[in-house]
Amino acid sequence: MANNKTVHILRYGTVAEKVHLEKAFSAFDYLSINGNTAAYVSNAIAKFIVEKFFSNKEKGYFIDPITYAFQNKIDLLFSKSKSTNEYSIKKSIAKLIDIYGLSMNRIKQRIPLVPSDFGSSIDKDSFVERILSFQYNLVYKHVQEQDLQKYLDYIAPGQSDNIPQLRPKFLIAPYFYLDNQAPYWEEWLSLNIELANISIAQSKHNCNNLPVFAQIVLNKSVITDPSSLNKIVKAYSILECDGYTIWIDDLNEHESAKAELNGFVALLKGLPRKQIYNMYGGYFSILLTHKSLSLLSGVSHGLEYGESRMVYPVGGGIPVSKYYFLPLHRRLDFTKAFYLLEYAKVLDTNIENWGSSDKYFSDICGCSQCKKIIGKEMINFMEFESKEFYEIHRKNHVLRRKKASSDTKQNCLYHYLLCKKMEFLQVERKDLKQLLNDLKNKSQLYQACHSIKEGELDYISIWDEICSEAEE
Repeated sequence: MANNKTVHILRYGTVAEKVHLEKAFSAFDYLSINGNTAAYVSNAIAKFIVEKFFSNKEKGYFIDPITYAFQNKIDLLFSKSKSTNEYSIKKSIAKLIDIYGLSMNRIKQRIPLVPSDFGSSIDKDSFVERILSFQYNLVYKHVQEQDLQKYLDYIAPGQSDNIPQLRPKFLIAPYFYLDNQAPYWEEWLSLNIELANISIAQSKHNCNNLPVFAQIVLNKSVITDPSSLNKIVKAYSILECDGYTIWIDDLNEHESAKAELNGFVALLKGLPRKQIYNMYGGYFSILLTHKSLSLLSGVSHGLEYGESRMVYPVGGGIPVSKYYFLPLHRRLDFTKAFYLLEYAKVLDTNIENWGSSDKYFSDICGCSQCKKIIGKEMINFMEFESKEFYEIHRKNHVLRRKKASSDTKQNCLYHYLLCKKMEFLQVERKDLKQLLNDLKNKSQLYQACHSIKEGELDYISIWDEICSEAEE
Protein backbone atom coordinates (compact mmCIF):
# COMPACT_ATOMS: atom_id res chain seq x y z
CA MET A 1 0.00 0.00 0.00
CA ALA A 2 1.05 3.59 -0.59
CA ASN A 3 0.64 4.49 3.09
CA ASN A 4 1.81 2.20 5.88
CA LYS A 5 -0.48 3.64 8.54
CA THR A 6 -3.76 1.81 8.87
CA VAL A 7 -6.70 4.21 8.90
CA HIS A 8 -9.48 3.69 11.44
CA ILE A 9 -12.65 5.22 9.97
CA LEU A 10 -15.78 6.05 11.93
CA ARG A 11 -19.11 6.77 10.27
CA TYR A 12 -21.06 9.90 11.18
CA GLY A 13 -24.63 8.68 11.60
CA THR A 14 -26.86 11.38 13.07
CA VAL A 15 -26.49 14.76 14.77
CA ALA A 16 -27.41 13.03 18.02
CA GLU A 17 -24.15 11.07 17.78
CA LYS A 18 -22.05 14.24 17.82
CA VAL A 19 -21.62 14.14 21.60
CA HIS A 20 -20.25 10.59 21.38
CA LEU A 21 -17.87 11.54 18.56
CA GLU A 22 -16.50 14.34 20.71
CA LYS A 23 -15.91 12.05 23.68
CA ALA A 24 -14.39 9.32 21.51
CA PHE A 25 -12.31 11.68 19.38
CA SER A 26 -9.07 9.82 20.05
CA ALA A 27 -10.59 6.48 18.95
CA PHE A 28 -10.62 7.13 15.18
CA ASP A 29 -8.62 8.71 12.34
CA TYR A 30 -11.12 9.63 9.62
CA LEU A 31 -14.81 10.46 9.69
CA SER A 32 -17.05 9.11 6.91
CA ILE A 33 -20.19 11.13 6.20
CA ASN A 34 -23.09 10.04 3.97
CA GLY A 35 -24.11 12.57 1.34
CA ASN A 36 -27.72 12.87 2.47
CA THR A 37 -26.59 13.60 6.04
CA ALA A 38 -24.00 16.10 4.81
CA ALA A 39 -26.67 17.86 2.75
CA TYR A 40 -29.33 17.93 5.46
CA VAL A 41 -27.24 19.03 8.46
CA SER A 42 -24.31 20.59 6.63
CA ASN A 43 -23.81 23.40 9.15
CA ALA A 44 -23.71 21.04 12.14
CA ILE A 45 -21.16 18.80 10.41
CA ALA A 46 -19.05 21.71 9.17
CA LYS A 47 -19.07 23.31 12.63
CA PHE A 48 -17.89 20.04 14.18
CA ILE A 49 -15.06 19.72 11.65
CA VAL A 50 -13.91 23.31 12.07
CA GLU A 51 -13.94 23.04 15.87
CA LYS A 52 -12.42 19.57 16.23
CA PHE A 53 -10.23 19.06 13.15
CA PHE A 54 -8.56 22.46 12.80
CA SER A 55 -5.91 21.75 15.44
CA ASN A 56 -5.78 18.00 14.73
CA LYS A 57 -4.05 17.70 11.38
CA GLU A 58 -3.82 13.92 11.62
CA LYS A 59 -7.62 13.69 11.54
CA GLY A 60 -9.64 13.77 8.35
CA TYR A 61 -13.05 13.31 6.81
CA PHE A 62 -14.65 12.41 3.50
CA ILE A 63 -18.17 12.38 2.07
CA ASP A 64 -19.86 9.40 0.42
CA PRO A 65 -22.08 10.91 -2.33
CA ILE A 66 -24.43 7.83 -2.27
CA THR A 67 -25.37 8.38 -5.93
CA TYR A 68 -26.45 4.72 -6.09
CA ALA A 69 -29.57 5.73 -4.12
CA PHE A 70 -31.24 6.99 -7.31
CA GLN A 71 -30.55 3.79 -9.25
CA ASN A 72 -32.92 1.24 -7.69
CA LYS A 73 -35.82 0.97 -5.24
CA ILE A 74 -36.79 4.63 -5.41
CA ASP A 75 -39.65 4.00 -2.98
CA LEU A 76 -37.06 3.91 -0.20
CA LEU A 77 -36.41 7.62 -0.73
CA PHE A 78 -39.92 8.46 0.48
CA SER A 79 -41.35 8.72 3.98
CA LYS A 80 -44.94 8.62 5.16
CA SER A 81 -46.46 11.54 7.04
CA LYS A 82 -48.00 10.51 10.36
CA SER A 83 -50.60 13.28 10.12
CA THR A 84 -51.71 12.93 6.48
CA ASN A 85 -50.57 9.38 5.64
CA GLU A 86 -49.16 10.80 2.41
CA TYR A 87 -45.74 9.90 1.02
CA SER A 88 -43.15 12.53 0.16
CA ILE A 89 -39.46 12.56 -0.64
CA LYS A 90 -37.34 12.58 2.52
CA LYS A 91 -36.03 16.06 3.27
CA SER A 92 -32.39 14.98 3.26
CA ILE A 93 -32.83 13.29 -0.12
CA ALA A 94 -34.63 16.33 -1.55
CA LYS A 95 -31.63 18.48 -0.64
CA LEU A 96 -29.30 16.00 -2.31
CA ILE A 97 -31.44 15.96 -5.48
CA ASP A 98 -31.20 19.74 -5.66
CA ILE A 99 -27.43 19.75 -5.12
CA TYR A 100 -26.85 17.07 -7.76
CA GLY A 101 -29.10 18.73 -10.33
CA LEU A 102 -31.43 15.75 -10.70
CA SER A 103 -35.09 15.97 -11.65
CA MET A 104 -37.35 16.15 -8.61
CA ASN A 105 -40.37 15.31 -10.78
CA ARG A 106 -38.70 12.17 -12.04
CA ILE A 107 -37.99 10.94 -8.52
CA LYS A 108 -41.55 11.84 -7.46
CA GLN A 109 -42.77 9.59 -10.25
CA ARG A 110 -40.54 6.85 -8.86
CA ILE A 111 -38.51 6.57 -12.04
CA PRO A 112 -34.98 5.29 -11.24
CA LEU A 113 -31.88 6.25 -13.17
CA VAL A 114 -30.65 3.98 -15.95
CA PRO A 115 -27.25 4.18 -17.69
CA SER A 116 -28.75 5.64 -20.88
CA ASP A 117 -29.86 8.74 -18.93
CA PHE A 118 -26.23 9.85 -18.93
CA GLY A 119 -25.64 11.35 -22.32
CA SER A 120 -29.29 12.24 -22.83
CA SER A 121 -31.10 13.88 -19.91
CA ILE A 122 -28.07 14.07 -17.61
CA ASP A 123 -24.82 15.72 -18.62
CA LYS A 124 -21.94 13.70 -17.14
CA ASP A 125 -19.53 16.61 -16.72
CA SER A 126 -22.08 18.80 -14.96
CA PHE A 127 -23.20 15.89 -12.77
CA VAL A 128 -19.63 15.17 -11.66
CA GLU A 129 -18.84 18.85 -11.12
CA ARG A 130 -21.81 19.31 -8.80
CA ILE A 131 -20.97 16.21 -6.75
CA LEU A 132 -17.27 16.98 -6.36
CA SER A 133 -17.98 20.62 -5.52
CA PHE A 134 -20.43 19.53 -2.84
CA GLN A 135 -17.78 17.36 -1.19
CA TYR A 136 -14.93 19.81 -1.65
CA ASN A 137 -16.72 22.96 -0.44
CA LEU A 138 -18.93 21.64 2.38
CA VAL A 139 -16.91 23.13 5.22
CA TYR A 140 -15.83 26.31 3.45
CA LYS A 141 -19.42 27.11 2.54
CA HIS A 142 -20.16 27.09 6.27
CA VAL A 143 -17.09 29.27 6.90
CA GLN A 144 -18.38 31.88 4.44
CA GLU A 145 -21.96 31.77 5.70
CA GLN A 146 -20.84 32.19 9.31
CA ASP A 147 -18.33 34.93 8.47
CA LEU A 148 -15.42 32.88 9.81
CA GLN A 149 -13.01 33.66 6.96
CA LYS A 150 -11.39 36.56 8.84
CA TYR A 151 -10.44 34.20 11.68
CA LEU A 152 -8.87 31.73 9.26
CA ASP A 153 -6.99 34.62 7.59
CA TYR A 154 -5.59 35.54 11.00
CA ILE A 155 -4.69 32.00 12.04
CA ALA A 156 -3.35 30.84 8.66
CA PRO A 157 -2.34 33.90 6.62
CA GLY A 158 -1.92 33.13 2.95
CA GLN A 159 -3.35 29.63 3.37
CA SER A 160 -6.84 30.30 4.71
CA ASP A 161 -8.60 29.25 1.50
CA ASN A 162 -7.13 25.78 1.51
CA ILE A 163 -6.42 24.54 5.02
CA PRO A 164 -5.99 20.77 4.43
CA GLN A 165 -7.88 19.54 7.49
CA LEU A 166 -10.94 21.58 6.44
CA ARG A 167 -11.04 19.89 3.02
CA PRO A 168 -11.90 16.21 2.58
CA LYS A 169 -9.01 13.77 2.70
CA PHE A 170 -10.17 12.63 -0.73
CA LEU A 171 -13.13 12.92 -3.08
CA ILE A 172 -15.33 9.98 -4.03
CA ALA A 173 -16.37 9.85 -7.67
CA PRO A 174 -20.08 9.31 -8.44
CA TYR A 175 -20.81 5.58 -8.52
CA PHE A 176 -23.56 3.01 -8.94
CA TYR A 177 -24.28 -0.42 -7.50
CA LEU A 178 -23.03 -3.42 -9.46
CA ASP A 179 -25.13 -6.59 -9.39
CA ASN A 180 -24.26 -9.14 -12.06
CA GLN A 181 -27.76 -10.60 -11.80
CA ALA A 182 -29.48 -7.28 -12.57
CA PRO A 183 -30.14 -5.55 -15.91
CA TYR A 184 -27.51 -3.19 -17.34
CA TRP A 185 -24.85 -4.22 -14.83
CA GLU A 186 -22.01 -4.01 -17.35
CA GLU A 187 -23.35 -0.66 -18.58
CA TRP A 188 -23.30 0.58 -14.97
CA LEU A 189 -19.71 -0.66 -14.69
CA SER A 190 -18.67 1.27 -17.80
CA LEU A 191 -20.44 4.38 -16.52
CA ASN A 192 -18.69 4.11 -13.13
CA ILE A 193 -15.32 4.05 -14.85
CA GLU A 194 -16.21 7.00 -17.07
CA LEU A 195 -17.48 9.08 -14.14
CA ALA A 196 -14.33 8.25 -12.17
CA ASN A 197 -12.13 9.39 -15.06
CA ILE A 198 -14.08 12.65 -15.33
CA SER A 199 -13.70 13.12 -11.57
CA ILE A 200 -9.93 12.65 -11.75
CA ALA A 201 -9.67 15.27 -14.51
CA GLN A 202 -11.98 17.73 -12.75
CA SER A 203 -10.20 17.44 -9.42
CA LYS A 204 -7.00 18.67 -11.05
CA HIS A 205 -8.70 21.81 -12.34
CA ASN A 206 -11.43 22.55 -9.78
CA CYS A 207 -10.44 20.93 -6.48
CA ASN A 208 -6.72 21.66 -6.08
CA ASN A 209 -5.89 18.16 -7.38
CA LEU A 210 -7.39 16.51 -4.29
CA PRO A 211 -7.05 12.69 -4.37
CA VAL A 212 -9.96 10.89 -6.03
CA PHE A 213 -11.17 7.47 -4.89
CA ALA A 214 -13.40 5.10 -6.82
CA GLN A 215 -16.11 3.52 -4.70
CA ILE A 216 -16.80 -0.10 -5.67
CA VAL A 217 -20.18 -1.32 -4.43
CA LEU A 218 -20.92 -4.95 -5.28
CA ASN A 219 -23.53 -7.60 -4.74
CA LYS A 220 -22.10 -10.72 -3.09
CA SER A 221 -22.93 -12.68 -6.25
CA VAL A 222 -20.18 -10.74 -8.04
CA ILE A 223 -17.37 -11.79 -5.71
CA THR A 224 -18.35 -15.47 -5.91
CA ASP A 225 -18.42 -15.47 -9.72
CA PRO A 226 -14.84 -15.48 -11.12
CA SER A 227 -15.93 -14.16 -14.54
CA SER A 228 -17.79 -11.17 -13.12
CA LEU A 229 -15.08 -10.47 -10.56
CA ASN A 230 -12.44 -10.49 -13.28
CA LYS A 231 -14.42 -7.85 -15.21
CA ILE A 232 -14.60 -5.67 -12.13
CA VAL A 233 -10.90 -5.98 -11.36
CA LYS A 234 -9.89 -5.36 -14.97
CA ALA A 235 -12.08 -2.27 -15.29
CA TYR A 236 -11.00 -0.61 -12.05
CA SER A 237 -7.33 -1.54 -12.38
CA ILE A 238 -6.84 0.78 -15.37
CA LEU A 239 -8.16 3.80 -13.47
CA GLU A 240 -5.57 6.38 -12.45
CA CYS A 241 -7.43 7.04 -9.22
CA ASP A 242 -5.66 7.46 -5.89
CA GLY A 243 -7.49 4.65 -4.11
CA TYR A 244 -10.64 2.63 -3.66
CA THR A 245 -13.43 2.40 -1.12
CA ILE A 246 -15.14 -1.00 -1.08
CA TRP A 247 -18.66 -1.95 -0.04
CA ILE A 248 -19.90 -5.52 -0.45
CA ASP A 249 -23.66 -5.66 0.02
CA ASP A 250 -24.52 -7.24 3.39
CA LEU A 251 -21.16 -8.99 3.78
CA ASN A 252 -21.29 -10.12 7.40
CA GLU A 253 -17.82 -11.35 8.36
CA HIS A 254 -19.20 -13.56 11.12
CA GLU A 255 -21.91 -15.25 9.04
CA SER A 256 -20.64 -15.26 5.46
CA ALA A 257 -19.56 -18.47 3.76
CA LYS A 258 -15.87 -19.00 3.11
CA ALA A 259 -16.47 -18.59 -0.63
CA GLU A 260 -17.76 -15.06 -0.09
CA LEU A 261 -14.85 -13.99 2.10
CA ASN A 262 -12.45 -15.64 -0.34
CA GLY A 263 -14.07 -13.65 -3.13
CA PHE A 264 -13.62 -10.47 -1.13
CA VAL A 265 -9.92 -11.24 -0.67
CA ALA A 266 -9.61 -12.07 -4.38
CA LEU A 267 -11.03 -8.63 -5.21
CA LEU A 268 -8.50 -6.93 -2.93
CA LYS A 269 -5.64 -8.97 -4.36
CA GLY A 270 -6.68 -8.14 -7.91
CA LEU A 271 -6.78 -4.37 -7.46
CA PRO A 272 -3.61 -2.25 -7.77
CA ARG A 273 -1.65 -1.65 -4.57
CA LYS A 274 -3.25 1.67 -3.76
CA GLN A 275 -5.12 2.84 -0.68
CA ILE A 276 -8.12 0.52 -0.20
CA TYR A 277 -10.67 1.11 2.55
CA ASN A 278 -13.47 -1.28 3.47
CA MET A 279 -16.50 0.90 4.16
CA TYR A 280 -18.24 -1.70 6.33
CA GLY A 281 -15.94 -4.13 8.10
CA GLY A 282 -15.07 -5.79 11.39
CA TYR A 283 -12.12 -7.66 12.88
CA PHE A 284 -11.58 -9.85 9.82
CA SER A 285 -11.09 -6.71 7.73
CA ILE A 286 -8.76 -5.29 10.38
CA LEU A 287 -6.70 -8.49 10.11
CA LEU A 288 -6.42 -7.86 6.36
CA THR A 289 -4.61 -4.59 7.14
CA HIS A 290 -1.77 -6.53 8.83
CA LYS A 291 1.64 -5.80 7.33
CA SER A 292 2.00 -9.49 6.42
CA LEU A 293 -1.07 -9.17 4.16
CA SER A 294 -1.48 -5.45 3.33
CA LEU A 295 -4.75 -6.09 1.54
CA LEU A 296 -6.58 -3.17 3.15
CA SER A 297 -5.35 0.27 4.20
CA GLY A 298 -8.25 1.05 6.49
CA VAL A 299 -11.61 -0.11 7.82
CA SER A 300 -14.80 1.80 8.56
CA HIS A 301 -17.67 1.12 10.97
CA GLY A 302 -20.29 3.04 12.91
CA LEU A 303 -20.72 3.88 16.57
CA GLU A 304 -21.27 0.40 18.03
CA TYR A 305 -22.71 -0.94 14.76
CA GLY A 306 -22.18 -0.89 11.01
CA GLU A 307 -19.61 -3.64 10.47
CA SER A 308 -21.84 -4.84 7.64
CA ARG A 309 -24.71 -3.17 5.81
CA MET A 310 -27.20 -3.83 3.05
CA VAL A 311 -27.05 -1.44 0.10
CA TYR A 312 -30.83 -1.12 0.24
CA PRO A 313 -32.64 0.30 2.13
CA VAL A 314 -30.93 3.68 1.91
CA GLY A 315 -30.44 5.05 5.42
CA GLY A 316 -31.92 2.74 8.04
CA GLY A 317 -32.09 2.69 11.80
CA ILE A 318 -29.52 1.95 14.44
CA PRO A 319 -29.41 -1.61 15.82
CA VAL A 320 -30.03 -2.25 19.50
CA SER A 321 -27.17 -1.93 21.95
CA LYS A 322 -25.13 -5.07 22.48
CA TYR A 323 -22.02 -5.91 24.46
CA TYR A 324 -18.87 -6.31 22.35
CA PHE A 325 -17.19 -9.54 23.44
CA LEU A 326 -13.56 -8.75 22.64
CA PRO A 327 -12.12 -12.31 22.88
CA LEU A 328 -14.48 -13.42 20.08
CA HIS A 329 -14.52 -10.03 18.29
CA ARG A 330 -18.27 -9.71 17.92
CA ARG A 331 -21.32 -8.04 19.44
CA LEU A 332 -23.43 -10.31 21.64
CA ASP A 333 -26.68 -10.13 23.52
CA PHE A 334 -25.98 -9.41 27.18
CA THR A 335 -27.34 -12.79 28.28
CA LYS A 336 -24.99 -14.72 26.02
CA ALA A 337 -22.02 -12.62 27.10
CA PHE A 338 -22.98 -13.25 30.74
CA TYR A 339 -23.05 -17.03 30.21
CA LEU A 340 -19.65 -16.94 28.49
CA LEU A 341 -18.13 -15.04 31.40
CA GLU A 342 -19.71 -17.46 33.84
CA TYR A 343 -18.42 -20.43 31.83
CA ALA A 344 -14.87 -19.00 31.79
CA LYS A 345 -15.07 -18.46 35.57
CA VAL A 346 -14.72 -14.72 35.15
CA LEU A 347 -17.78 -14.20 37.31
CA ASP A 348 -19.58 -16.46 39.82
CA THR A 349 -23.09 -15.62 40.98
CA ASN A 350 -22.68 -17.91 43.99
CA ILE A 351 -20.16 -15.65 45.69
CA GLU A 352 -20.51 -12.13 47.03
CA ASN A 353 -20.78 -9.47 44.31
CA TRP A 354 -19.96 -12.23 41.79
CA GLY A 355 -16.27 -12.04 42.59
CA SER A 356 -13.31 -9.83 41.79
CA SER A 357 -12.93 -8.13 38.42
CA ASP A 358 -9.21 -8.96 38.09
CA LYS A 359 -9.74 -11.92 35.76
CA TYR A 360 -12.13 -9.88 33.60
CA PHE A 361 -9.54 -7.15 33.11
CA SER A 362 -6.75 -9.63 32.32
CA ASP A 363 -8.70 -12.10 30.15
CA ILE A 364 -11.61 -10.16 28.64
CA CYS A 365 -11.20 -6.40 28.43
CA GLY A 366 -9.14 -3.83 30.28
CA CYS A 367 -10.45 -0.73 28.51
CA SER A 368 -10.97 2.43 30.54
CA GLN A 369 -14.75 2.23 30.11
CA CYS A 370 -14.90 -1.26 31.62
CA LYS A 371 -12.68 -0.24 34.51
CA LYS A 372 -14.89 2.76 35.15
CA ILE A 373 -18.12 0.72 35.04
CA ILE A 374 -17.12 -2.55 36.67
CA GLY A 375 -14.63 -1.31 39.24
CA LYS A 376 -13.58 -4.09 41.63
CA GLU A 377 -16.74 -6.23 41.59
CA MET A 378 -18.11 -8.29 38.70
CA ILE A 379 -21.73 -7.67 39.69
CA ASN A 380 -21.31 -4.27 38.05
CA PHE A 381 -21.13 -6.04 34.67
CA MET A 382 -24.94 -5.73 34.86
CA GLU A 383 -24.50 -2.12 33.73
CA PHE A 384 -24.16 -3.45 30.17
CA GLU A 385 -27.64 -4.99 30.25
CA SER A 386 -30.70 -3.35 28.70
CA LYS A 387 -33.12 -3.14 31.60
CA GLU A 388 -35.96 -1.08 30.14
CA PHE A 389 -38.79 -2.41 27.99
CA TYR A 390 -41.15 -1.33 25.23
CA GLU A 391 -44.35 -2.96 24.03
CA ILE A 392 -45.40 -4.11 20.56
CA HIS A 393 -49.17 -4.36 20.29
CA ARG A 394 -50.37 -7.14 18.01
CA LYS A 395 -53.95 -8.10 17.19
CA ASN A 396 -54.39 -10.64 19.97
CA HIS A 397 -51.41 -10.06 22.24
CA VAL A 398 -48.70 -7.68 23.40
CA LEU A 399 -44.97 -8.39 23.04
CA ARG A 400 -42.39 -6.98 25.43
CA ARG A 401 -38.93 -6.20 24.10
CA LYS A 402 -35.86 -5.04 25.98
CA LYS A 403 -34.75 -1.47 25.44
CA ALA A 404 -31.44 0.04 26.45
CA SER A 405 -31.45 3.05 28.72
CA SER A 406 -29.31 6.06 27.87
CA ASP A 407 -26.65 4.87 30.33
CA THR A 408 -26.61 1.34 28.89
CA LYS A 409 -26.24 2.70 25.36
CA GLN A 410 -23.31 4.84 26.39
CA ASN A 411 -21.65 2.00 28.31
CA CYS A 412 -21.90 -0.35 25.32
CA LEU A 413 -20.93 2.32 22.81
CA TYR A 414 -17.72 3.56 24.46
CA HIS A 415 -16.66 0.02 25.36
CA TYR A 416 -17.14 -0.95 21.69
CA LEU A 417 -15.12 1.99 20.36
CA LEU A 418 -12.26 1.34 22.76
CA CYS A 419 -12.29 -2.35 21.80
CA LYS A 420 -12.04 -1.40 18.11
CA LYS A 421 -9.12 0.90 18.88
CA MET A 422 -7.40 -1.97 20.69
CA GLU A 423 -7.99 -4.29 17.74
CA PHE A 424 -6.29 -1.87 15.36
CA LEU A 425 -3.34 -1.51 17.74
CA GLN A 426 -3.01 -5.27 18.26
CA VAL A 427 -3.03 -5.99 14.54
CA GLU A 428 -0.44 -3.27 14.01
CA ARG A 429 1.90 -4.57 16.73
CA LYS A 430 1.52 -8.35 16.90
CA ASP A 431 2.65 -11.12 14.60
CA LEU A 432 -0.17 -12.41 12.38
CA LYS A 433 0.32 -16.01 13.46
CA GLN A 434 0.06 -14.96 17.09
CA LEU A 435 -3.19 -13.11 16.40
CA LEU A 436 -4.66 -16.12 14.61
CA ASN A 437 -3.53 -18.49 17.37
CA ASP A 438 -5.17 -16.23 19.96
CA LEU A 439 -8.40 -16.46 17.96
CA LYS A 440 -8.28 -20.25 17.74
CA ASN A 441 -7.52 -20.58 21.45
CA LYS A 442 -10.52 -18.43 22.35
CA SER A 443 -12.72 -20.47 20.02
CA GLN A 444 -11.63 -23.70 21.70
CA LEU A 445 -12.22 -22.19 25.14
CA TYR A 446 -15.79 -21.05 24.53
CA GLN A 447 -16.94 -23.71 22.07
CA ALA A 448 -18.23 -26.02 24.81
CA CYS A 449 -20.32 -23.34 26.55
CA HIS A 450 -24.02 -24.26 26.39
CA SER A 451 -24.96 -20.80 25.06
CA ILE A 452 -22.84 -21.30 21.93
CA LYS A 453 -24.83 -22.93 19.14
CA GLU A 454 -23.36 -25.52 16.81
CA GLY A 455 -21.31 -23.80 14.12
CA GLU A 456 -21.61 -20.37 15.75
CA LEU A 457 -17.85 -19.94 16.01
CA ASP A 458 -17.01 -21.39 12.60
CA TYR A 459 -16.11 -17.92 11.39
CA ILE A 460 -12.89 -18.12 13.41
CA SER A 461 -11.57 -21.15 11.52
CA ILE A 462 -12.62 -19.50 8.24
CA TRP A 463 -10.75 -16.29 9.10
CA ASP A 464 -7.71 -18.33 10.12
CA GLU A 465 -7.68 -20.35 6.90
CA ILE A 466 -8.15 -17.34 4.62
CA CYS A 467 -5.54 -15.16 6.36
CA SER A 468 -3.04 -18.04 6.50
CA GLU A 469 -3.55 -18.78 2.80
CA ALA A 470 -3.28 -15.09 1.89
CA GLU A 471 0.03 -14.79 3.75
CA GLU A 472 1.66 -17.67 1.89
